[in-house]
Amino acid sequence: MRMAVSVDGKELTQSKIIPTPKDFNEGIKTLKQAADELSHGEKITGVAGGVAGPLDKDKTCLATSPNIPGWINKPLKAELETVFDCKVILENDTVVGGIGEATKGAGVGKEVVGYIAIGTGVGGKRIVDGKISADSFNFEPGHQIIVPDGNPCNCGGKGHMEAYVSGSYFEKMYGQKGEDITDSKIWDEISRYLAISLVNTTVHWTPDIIILGGSVSKSIPLEKVQGYLSEFLTIFPQAPEIVKATLGHDAGLYGALELLR
Repeated sequence: MRMAVSVDGKELTQSKIIPTPKDFNEGIKTLKQAADELSHGEKITGVAGGVAGPLDKDKTCLATSPNIPGWINKPLKAELETVFDCKVILENDTVVGGIGEATKGAGVGKEVVGYIAIGTGVGGKRIVDGKISADSFNFEPGHQIIVPDGNPCNCGGKGHMEAYVSGSYFEKMYGQKGEDITDSKIWDEISRYLAISLVNTTVHWTPDIIILGGSVSKSIPLEKVQGYLSEFLTIFPQAPEIVKATLGHDAGLYGALELLR
């Protein structure tokens, strides 16, 4: 769990990282203890955060999670509101990271930001004027079909972006993590599939800029991706700029702060 406090609501004052307890009740207790240490006992007036996994429709609890199954369907928002006695806002962690990059990172000054997080899987969000786009379910760009009847995806589908451009795919297909791949032919293939995915993102979201976040994005050759995107995208006069995220692990903290603002 990565946590931070802010005194003025604009900048992060102090932060810390602590292991996430597998037990829900222990997790709430640990969160409160860490928050009290960071705030030096001062009253906390607002809490916001990103959770790794899909939330229920009202964004009150974690609906599913392969990483912290002990937290599924537990009253996360209600418990936090009880222990902190203030308003609590919960979002998916990719969403919060995207807001952080759009308002404090690589997307500053851009009206429409497309944020794609590429890690073990692929997530993403559209941010307009610093605010997240409304949707019935969280956007899942990683599960767009880019190859009909293609590689099997972990979700049970076939040919999804995530089955061609993600950390889990790299290890399955190449036996290596993204940061260890040095073969330019492999990166050319990955860049091509990513560009196909970003064409779809562009025609649906029409972003001014696309920000690539997540651990895998650090290894992706942007010039190759941008080249393929410009080649494949024929309906618009020019392709959006593609950049890498700049805030690192702090993106979610800045995004949570922006949610409170």
